[in-house]
Formats: sequence, C-alpha cells, structure tokens
Amino acid sequence: MSCQGSPSFPTHTAARSLAKTRTGSSGQASRLARALTLSSLPVVFVALPAIGDPIEVELGPVTVTATKTSRPLDEVPESVSIIDRAEIDQRQPQNLGDLLEDLPNVAVGGGPRGIGQAVTMRGLSDDRILFLLDGARQNFAGAHNARLFVEPDLLRQVEVIRGPASALWGSGAIGGVIALETADASDLLAPGKTLGARARAGYQGVNAQWMSGAAVYGRIDDQLDLLVDLNHRDAGDMRLGDGEDLENSGFERTSGLAKGTWSVDGRNWFSASYLGFSEDGEVPSNAQNEAAPETLVDRTTRQDNMTFRYWRDDADNRSFNPSLLLYRNLTRIDEDRKQDGRSDETELTTIGLDARNTMRLGLSRGIDQIISYGLEYYEDSANAKRDGAPRSSAPDGSQQVISAYLQDEILIGERLSLIPGIRFDDYSSTLNQGSAETNEDSAWSAKIGANLRVTDWLSLQASYNEAFRAPSPAELFVSGVHFTCGRGCQNLFVPNPDLKPEKAHNKEIGLRLSQQDLLADGDRAGFRAAFFRNDVRDFIDREVVFTFRPVPGNPGPGGVTTQENVTDARLEGVEIEAIYDAPRWFAGLAYAQTRGDNETTGKPLASVQPDEWISRLGLRFPAQGLEIGARGRFIAAQDRVPEGIEPSDSYNLYDIWLRWQPAERLAGLSLDLGVDNLLDEDYRPYLSVLQGPGRNIKATLSYNF
Repeated sequence: MSCQGSPSFPTHTAARSLAKTRTGSSGQASRLARALTLSSLPVVFVALPAIGDPIEVELGPVTVTATKTSRPLDEVPESVSIIDRAEIDQRQPQNLGDLLEDLPNVAVGGGPRGIGQAVTMRGLSDDRILFLLDGARQNFAGAHNARLFVEPDLLRQVEVIRGPASALWGSGAIGGVIALETADASDLLAPGKTLGARARAGYQGVNAQWMSGAAVYGRIDDQLDLLVDLNHRDAGDMRLGDGEDLENSGFERTSGLAKGTWSVDGRNWFSASYLGFSEDGEVPSNAQNEAAPETLVDRTTRQDNMTFRYWRDDADNRSFNPSLLLYRNLTRIDEDRKQDGRSDETELTTIGLDARNTMRLGLSRGIDQIISYGLEYYEDSANAKRDGAPRSSAPDGSQQVISAYLQDEILIGERLSLIPGIRFDDYSSTLNQGSAETNEDSAWSAKIGANLRVTDWLSLQASYNEAFRAPSPAELFVSGVHFTCGRGCQNLFVPNPDLKPEKAHNKEIGLRLSQQDLLADGDRAGFRAAFFRNDVRDFIDREVVFTFRPVPGNPGPGGVTTQENVTDARLEGVEIEAIYDAPRWFAGLAYAQTRGDNETTGKPLASVQPDEWISRLGLRFPAQGLEIGARGRFIAAQDRVPEGIEPSDSYNLYDIWLRWQPAERLAGLSLDLGVDNLLDEDYRPYLSVLQGPGRNIKATLSYNF
C-alpha cells in the first residue's frame, strides 16, 4: 500500500486522509490511521519494518520530513528514523536526549542536565543540525545550552534525518534534521470515542523526580479536534554512576499544549497550537560543568511556540493541494548570579512562514510524478542584556532568510523512483547595536536520490545531498571580553562580518532487505546498510590567540578571539541495522561508525563520536497485554582525537523495561516500569566533562478515560 500521493501535512493527518481515500469510510479510515501510527516501529531501528503487535493492514512507517510529502520509508533514499508515541511512553524520557541516544550515529553529550545537552549527528555538532517543532524552525543556539526545550510527554513522534537536507529545509541542516510533532486529539482518543481524558503520574529514582500530567481531548463530527495537555516535573540532584550527586542539577518544570484542528468541508483544514515550556533551577552558568559557588545562577528557561497551519486535501484535484504554515517561537533565558546579583537576559524570537503546493501528475507509460514547490521566509531577532544594558558578547542582531524550493518525485514503473530537488536561499544578517554592520549572501542547494526495488524483498538506494549553514549574528558580530587573565589582562572578541556560509556535499549508498511472505504468519524481518561520505567546506571555527603583546583588536595583554572559515572536513561512515519481529518476541541489532578528518590540518575532528553497537531483545504476552524487553549499548573507546581533546574509555549500558496494557475491564490503563543503567556503570561520555547518570529505577502509571 502506498501513500505517495498524499499532500504534505502532519503525518497523523496524512494517515487519516490516506485511509479515507483508500477505504471509502470514516470508520475504516480511523482504524487505518491508527495502524499507520502503530506501524512506526517503537524501537531504534525504525527505518525498517515495524516491531510491534501484528496489525491487519500491512503498512510500513511513513516519513514526512524527508520529502515534505507522506512517503513510505522503504522508498526514501535518505537515512531516516522514526520514534513513535509507543516508544516515547516506553522510554519514560526526562528530556529529548533520552529519546535520541539510541539512534545509530546520533550521540547526546553535554552532561546529564537537560538544559545543557548537545546532540551530535554523524560527527557534526548540534549547531549544524536543524530542529523543527510541528514544522517550525527552532533556531535558538547559545553556548553550553540545549538547542530545544520541550517536554517529551507532549510529543506524538520524533523523526530524524541523518545527513544534509538543505535542498528542502535550508540553512542549518548540514548534519541532519530532527523534527518533532506534538500530539493531538486523534492520537489519544480510544476507538469509537469522541471525548476522552488522560491522567498520568511517574517517579524516577536517579534524581527523586516526580511527574504528573493531565489531558482532555475530543472530536466533534469528525471535523473538529481539540486537546489541552499539562505536565509538571519536580526533580532533585542527579546521582551519577560513581555514586556522587551532581550538585545543582535539580529543576522544576511546567509545560503545556493546546491544539485544535478544524475542517470546513472535509477538504480544507485549519490547525492552531500553542506549546509552552518553563523550567527553573539553581545551576552553574555553564550547565555542562561542575557547580562552583562563583558560577551559580538562578536560571529560568522559557520557550513559547505558536503555529497556525492550513492545508487542502482533495483527492479529486491532483494539481492543487496547497499548505501554509505560520509560526512564532520565543526562547528566553534569565540568569541571576548568586555571588553578586549580576543579571543576564538572553532572548531569540523567530517568525516564519512556509507556503507550498503539491501536484500529483499521472503520466503515460508507467511514469508518475509528485511535484512539490514552495516559498519560505523566516526572521531571527536576538536580544541580550546584562544588568539592563546591551551585552556585547551576545550582540543584538537579526537575520532574514527568503527561499524558494522545488522537488520532483518521479516514479517509473513499479520498481524505480527518482527524487531530484533544488533550493535557493538569500539571507541577510544585521547588527542591531552600535554600527549597523551587515552580512549578505545566498546559496543554492541541490539533491538527487534514487531507490530501485531489485526484487520484492531487496532495494538499493543512492543519493547526493547538499547543505549549507549561514553564519549567525552572534558568530558575525560578537565583541567584548571573552575571558580575563589577571589584572589588566583580558582576551577580547573581535567580530568578523565577512564570514562565509558552511557548505556540505554528502554522497550515500545503501540497501534494504525486507521479508514477510516467506516467514511464519505475522513475522517480519529487515536489514538496512548505508555508507556515506560528507565533505564540508568553510567550517566556522573559533580561533583563540593568547599573547601578552598588543595585537590588532586588543592594545593590551591577553590576545583576541575571532570566528574564521578555517576548516575543510571529510566525514565517512556506515550504519547497519537488522531486526526480527514476531508476535511473541522481537530482536534487533545496529552498528554505527563515523570517521572524520580536518583536511586543513590532517588531524581527526574533535566532534566525531566513538563506534557503537546497539541491541534490543524482548518478549510479548498478547493475552495479558504484557511486553518485557532489554536494551544494550556498547560504546567503544575514542582515542582518535586531535591534540588538546581528552580521549574517552569504552563502556556498556544495559536497560530493561516492562509495559502492561490490560484489556477489558482495565482497558485504558497503562503501566510502564524500567531500569536504565541496570549495572550502575560509572562512565563519562566522549566530549562530556561530567559523568553519566547512575542506575535509574522509574515507573509511570497512566489512565485514559
């Protein structure tokens, strides 16, 4: 079953529309939509056939982010993983990093504090990864801070593209894309119900954390969905693997989601949502480090995301299925230093729109096309103050980007698909304090991918993708004091408004094997291998020159720090994934490796993570509604590092879990139990100053009314 013709809008809505088109009745549509959601394999190996309870409809996971249209993962040349709602519930995550750390060639560093966690993908740090929330860009990037602050319990799905993706998504997608979708009423309503509610509570022992939440949701006449969901967490200091507590790692967090979807006539749809996040805690100013009295701040982190979306889903009109996304995001961090009361405010506001149309063209001689084209605009406005005055080390600035893109999905017969695409971005960055310096440039990004079904169980993939990252206002215009080095000695930032954009060129080949017909009834098996090489040019790097002699930009001792396009890099690697899924048991194994070199110096890149094996094994007892499982991560030592970077040792982590979802009289009840780091391993992830969390015994109880 294919959903290649579905227009580009959120996956759950695409599923609903697709089901309605194929089955011809709303009741069957609802069942198929749920089947589509369930089929998105609630494990790490989600680019392959799903591990989950057998379903009546044979329909694999569907990606929206990789092509901006609903497309089966088996037909996409890129490397894509999907984490669905069942996996989110089973993992009981405290933050986004808990969901991403089991994906091949995806690493989460920065230490256990969620506000300081940083993602690395295929050897590229998270300032080179594009984050999306309900399709809206999340452009906040602050030193030693997480890129995105979100409550995982409010999500329905996380989709991850590994590798460059600027031909569709523009600036920032050099390492890949992490796209988050929030839940809506259709994801939570029980079959046949039009009104529902959910209550949940949980506890995690590693930091004595209590979690509580409640949601109400409903549907009116299959045309209006409404959802309100609130969540609260209260956590103490985290216990590390060495038995010590990580001081000043506790927090209190409140988050909420309000969302509504309305259809005028079953073809034209409107959706609006608000997602709020607020977290308070006494932490070091650099949350990735140990706490010290002189660094402690009272910190409030707030994020507000508002989106409005319109789309048209008309199966009878193959040339006009437009969509429009409008959004506004605000991230604000307030810090009051405990030692002397110094007050810092950091704020980034992003407003944007993405307007596009999808055309489905049926041509002669077995050739079909899905053409998507659109315009995108967004503007970032950064503001920072220290004790009410402008802060030169975080300059006020703005960036405007306007883009046009075109993609053609060409289906030739039953076995070959080609996906070329191209995008043009024009951007301008302006300093909004002092002299009005500007940086203007433009970039073309292209892609071409091919998927060939050699047999019903074997397919081959090849792709070429380009990407770029425009320098941020902070990189272009930063000034002021970087650090002090004694009386009268200070290292100064020197702005560089002439920075060029970073550019990436990724080549990837792969194969997929998927077998179901020759296996026992209900069994599925899959295998995927991908090999990639990403050449990145004009890396922006911070150069620190320390000297006691006067230099341009600093008449006194201490030297200067500036941003420069100094590095060309090559990253190569492999990802291998295999699964077997039966009604009563499942197993999976994955391997990830990346090698990266600075081609300017000939030395290894510091950001490349160590090799990793990931395994998964479990049993199901359908009659009892019970699933038990175990997961292992085996991380190699990383000693291939440049001078000045500390190597890391190898370590192994084991997790176990149990899910109980009884039927009949207790239908709607769900109990999740788990133990992370079962053996209480004392370990330090590569590029992390802090040790990892110790053993974490956790439980969550929820009930859907």
